[in-house]
Amino acid sequence: MLASYRLGTAIVVSAILGSAIFTLAVVKSSPDQGPAGQDLGEGAFPVGAFRLTERSGRLVTNADLVDEVWIASFLFTRCPSSCPKLTEVIRTLQDGPLKHVRVRFVSVTVDPEHDTPEVLSEYAKTRGADPDRWWFLSGPKAEIYDLILKSFHLSVAENPQADPKVGVEAFAHSDKLALVDRGNRVIGLFSSSNPDAVLKLVAKAKQRSGLASAWVRGLPALNATLNGSCAVLLALGFMFIRAGRWKGHAVCMSLGVLVSAVFLGCYLVYHYYVGSVSYQGLGSLRLTYFTILISHTLLATFGVVPLVSITLYRSLSRQFDRHARIARVTFPIWMYVSVTGVVIYMMLYQWSGSAGIIPG
Repeated sequence: MLASYRLGTAIVVSAILGSAIFTLAVVKSSPDQGPAGQDLGEGAFPVGAFRLTERSGRLVTNADLVDEVWIASFLFTRCPSSCPKLTEVIRTLQDGPLKHVRVRFVSVTVDPEHDTPEVLSEYAKTRGADPDRWWFLSGPKAEIYDLILKSFHLSVAENPQADPKVGVEAFAHSDKLALVDRGNRVIGLFSSSNPDAVLKLVAKAKQRSGLASAWVRGLPALNATLNGSCAVLLALGFMFIRAGRWKGHAVCMSLGVLVSAVFLGCYLVYHYYVGSVSYQGLGSLRLTYFTILISHTLLATFGVVPLVSITLYRSLSRQFDRHARIARVTFPIWMYVSVTGVVIYMMLYQWSGSAGIIPG
């Protein structure tokens, strides 16, 4: 790199070193998947066949949900303590962060002898459950308990020492929310009583729901292509200006600005539909990834956006001497952000053992 570009280069190097120190101090070498919010990853398991009755009276089978992303829960209407809290969490998700997300809610009673479709219908109505999005299912007790124990691998049992007056429930059951992907595979179990776990559930549900559209699935690859194209344009623009070819330089840099703007739009759209995407790599690869990601994010936000704007303004206002001075700072930062955008894509979607899917 030429000496005149040393300030921009120093900023890049400082960002990398700072990010590495922060990563070593804060980031764990493996994903945090505690019991409160467990992303099952490769441990995902299928939900078996079932035939239950919805509160509307219609039959619901596993086939009705096979092409959907859904969140399963288990409760009963006479529950004095945990179920009202669980129901409120689901209602909040329905009306809040998952309101416009293509996710269905499915609550199965653990007290089917009392919770008939009529009882469930009244319960759902008083809780503000949307009948089109939130189903309440009942059926033979033995089948429901087999579903919970064998298909969802969660706990459920009658409590012989039940005492509603002191909050001791008639049925001991898990308060976890099970996230079920298309194909009826349980991909995550999240405690409804843990706010952090619920946030993880929301992010994961948005990710899986966002995969419904092929164009959304293709955005990460498009974004990587845009970043790579921008890096090529920057390199060409640098070569042109070193050769004194001003017009070629102007064309390349103008296209670079355009490509970066398109990338930003695609990036925002993708994460609107999908949410955040977590990295699943382990060990030194994980620490490397976060070092690159943090430095990339810092330089993109506080470097590329303001510096490119200033550089472009000075060129358009024909302040060419001042344009050249700021461009020497802008170029190394913009190039680093463009190249690492491709690297982040490769590490997140291709090199982490998750090619073809959205990890996290």
